[in-house]
Amino acid sequence: MDMILVAGGPGDTLGLARPAVEMVRRAYPAADVWVFVAPVSRATGREARVASSFPGVRRAVPPSEFVRYLATGIRPPGFAASGSGVVVHLGGGMTWAACLSRRLHYPLVTYCSKAIPPARSVALYLVEDERAQASLIASGAPAEKVRPVGNLTADSAALSVSRNEARARLGIGEDDRLVGLYPGLRPSEVSAMAPFLFRTAELLSRVERGVKFIMPLSPFVGTSSLERLFAIPRGKSRPERSSAVVEKNAGPIEAVTSEGIRVRIETSARQETTIASDLAICTPGPICTELAANGVAYVAVIPSNLPHAMTLGGLGGLLSSVPLIGDAIRSSAYKHAAASSKFFTIPNIKAGRMVTPEVAGEIGPEDVAIPSVGLLGDPARRDKIGRELREAVGGPGASGRFANQIHLITGPSSPASLAGPGQG
Repeated sequence: MDMILVAGGPGDTLGLARPAVEMVRRAYPAADVWVFVAPVSRATGREARVASSFPGVRRAVPPSEFVRYLATGIRPPGFAASGSGVVVHLGGGMTWAACLSRRLHYPLVTYCSKAIPPARSVALYLVEDERAQASLIASGAPAEKVRPVGNLTADSAALSVSRNEARARLGIGEDDRLVGLYPGLRPSEVSAMAPFLFRTAELLSRVERGVKFIMPLSPFVGTSSLERLFAIPRGKSRPERSSAVVEKNAGPIEAVTSEGIRVRIETSARQETTIASDLAICTPGPICTELAANGVAYVAVIPSNLPHAMTLGGLGGLLSSVPLIGDAIRSSAYKHAAASSKFFTIPNIKAGRMVTPEVAGEIGPEDVAIPSVGLLGDPARRDKIGRELREAVGGPGASGRFANQIHLITGPSSPASLAGPGQG
């Protein structure tokens, strides 16, 4: 059986395609898994390379080959459909997945967290919860085609190791206080946010002595360009930021800030940091759901005065890269997002309240350091926030329900047992 996953940018690839691949490996060990990367404005160009590295993926097809296959029928190198399978849309625009489904004559399943325009070509909608189910049905989707399965990202993020085991893997002492810094998935986001977070770490260290910092690097960011990404652009003095020098010794890569604060750059054990950290400081994205699933409190940073920290999709993403008008478009998008929702991160949105802090607007590192210091010095409050975050993103079992629903579409290829981490 062929399992064809369609994803778009970095968020889809890491937040949805990766856990979907893990689900397929457990439920359908004999399936051929392919990831087709749809062309999107917010892509980095590394999506196919990253998806190809996921254990169990036969190959990831880059956008150029995807488009050529749909337009001409020329198959991507190595791709041979078996005649039996399913196309699962995870992101990148429904049209791409629908066209691929028609070409292969495979049923189309889509996984979504909110209402989307219904399409007759969709055989089954898998949604996170009952609210998304009701919203999708209200928008015109047939009720019998909409099934809640849970949060796939959160289900996958919960590691089968304890906090102490995760720390041991990272070489972090049991009593060390560890703060994770997450500047985003794309090089443009890291370039904007890393110096901001370095300065935040410096301010935090002035109050809380002995804190260790770790910055898990997105697989969409290469280590060869770190010196450039960690530098402050000329003429950009606001908000206040700190550059860092990269040290590549025998041990882990470290970034040393202007004030001598050392930040470990982690390139492989990204998931371990989500459970090993006492606190995280991050931008909105899949990482917030991953942290929530592991009960780690975070401070989300949304600086409207750093427009390149935001990544836009669709036409806005294309126009935001245009010189002179790009920053104005990004600032306008920020204002629209702030007006349309009270919160910026998925766990707070799902909870309907500010479970964990979000710092947004015309802000500086000091505005982020203040709540971070408060949380770092209050373990009981962090624990309470962690429990509420776990509750907000939902309990385990999404992978099993996801696989069982796909089984209803694919028929005789029965899924294997999904007993394992976070499954019941």
